[in-house]
Amino acid sequence: MMNTKMLRRRFAALLPMGVVVALAMTACGSGGGAGGGNTGGAEQKTITIATSNDAPFSFTDQASGELKGIDGDMIKAIADAKGWKIKVFTSEFATLIAALSAKKADVIVDAMYITDDRKKQINFTDPWYTEGEAMVVPADSTLASRDDVKGKVLGAQTGTVFKDLVDSLGGSQVKLFDSQAALLAAVENKQVDAVFTDSAVIGYSLVQKPNPKLKLVSPYKPYYPGIIGAGVRKDDSQLLQDLNSGLAELKKSPKYLEILKKYGLGEANMSK
Repeated sequence: MMNTKMLRRRFAALLPMGVVVALAMTACGSGGGAGGGNTGGAEQKTITIATSNDAPFSFTDQASGELKGIDGDMIKAIADAKGWKIKVFTSEFATLIAALSAKKADVIVDAMYITDDRKKQINFTDPWYTEGEAMVVPADSTLASRDDVKGKVLGAQTGTVFKDLVDSLGGSQVKLFDSQAALLAAVENKQVDAVFTDSAVIGYSLVQKPNPKLKLVSPYKPYYPGIIGAGVRKDDSQLLQDLNSGLAELKKSPKYLEILKKYGLGEANMSK
């Protein structure tokens, strides 16, 4: 079953600064580190990525042990082109910036939204891709946009920003569900007329397990659009430059769109 924390974390507020500093100090005191992203000498460069290990963004495949996901596949493509090796450091999403600041990793690769608050603490690469919420309806539904749902029965997952969204749309009733599976089952069984959930999560879910009883409304303009980037420390300007040049080359190749489609996204999610 899909980990439900990924439905909340992209939009979650940052931890208070004092908590972040404390976490960073704790991480520093624990020893280790990313070693500046280079093994030194003539050896192959190694970069350590920080991730909370959630599909479909950046996660370690249990069967193969390989890094997978939208962001995971993109950083692998960039690293392959640059001749880098990749190591993975796993942490809770809320502590990724603290881990980066403590030099536990060289770059955050985990569908992190580029926000003004976060830019005060770290530097972001050029945008990797965009994603927001999706609107899911029964396969035979004629609903085509948020404007069509007034007076309808709407659904969202408990604890997500999408609950606030459906509350604002003028539905006749709002139903909340504790899991992604329950949310989709409600659409399938026509307990609701439409639900709103994370577009990457639902896209990946339907790639993994197609359901002819469900339909993603498309085209759809998200109410909560997000621009995704990778994050590096403020003083790591060379790595930032290298990542951006690698990303630019990736975007010129067919592989960029192939990665998005592999995990249920598409041309609408491409970033120039």
